[in-house]
Amino acid sequence: MPSRPILIRSLERHRASIIKTERTYSDELPAPLLVSWIHHDNMLEGVMYRPEEIAQAIRNEDEGIPLYLHPLMAEIRRYESAIKLVVRWSKRDTEVVTAATLRRIHKLLTTDSRDWPGEYRKTSPVHRDYFQDICAPSRIREMLDQALRSGLSGIDTACDPVAFVADIHHRLMHVYPYRRNPGTTLRLLTNLLLMSRGYPPVILQAHQRDAYYHALASRNSAKLADLFASAMDAYLSSQQTLRLVP
Repeated sequence: MPSRPILIRSLERHRASIIKTERTYSDELPAPLLVSWIHHDNMLEGVMYRPEEIAQAIRNEDEGIPLYLHPLMAEIRRYESAIKLVVRWSKRDTEVVTAATLRRIHKLLTTDSRDWPGEYRKTSPVHRDYFQDICAPSRIREMLDQALRSGLSGIDTACDPVAFVADIHHRLMHVYPYRRNPGTTLRLLTNLLLMSRGYPPVILQAHQRDAYYHALASRNSAKLADLFASAMDAYLSSQQTLRLVP
């Protein structure tokens, strides 16, 4: 991976090319990118969707597969829909990185009423996937608003956008607003913040799961920034970029 200053210059060139030509990310993401995004991001939660299952789901090829697999196909397509929604929102002229947007993403990913879709958690769960400190339920709204305001007011002028966004994500995961699917929901919102400013998304790899969890549990976001830098460099270096349209 290049040094951080070199990566930042590459990110700013990427951003400038989009802003200069008024191009935006296409809704029609390349299938390999969708498959990779869905597979790796869910593996961070310990949820295993095999690449061939994801490819079949996004092609809507449910015919000929056993009925017991249909719910799995539906789960994968919900995540696909959430990604595409984030891409569409990233092109809006109005500000979209809001608590209402976060709620919409969570409701799209969370369909069981017992998991309170779109509703903030009412307890501090003891047995949960993440092990960083989380705020008391009574402080969720306040701390979420603070993190979002900080993100919106600082991202456009941040000298190091990687470290800045990693810190915002670190803070959001401390808020841990939902009982189910907080990680997937907040990573999508973090990518919305990046993509709405012309930066590429952060797609952490499955093998980085332990490093991600430990980075979230750290006192500061330095380790998380290193992971974000690695992911963004991999994105820029790969051929699986989002297709741009005039």
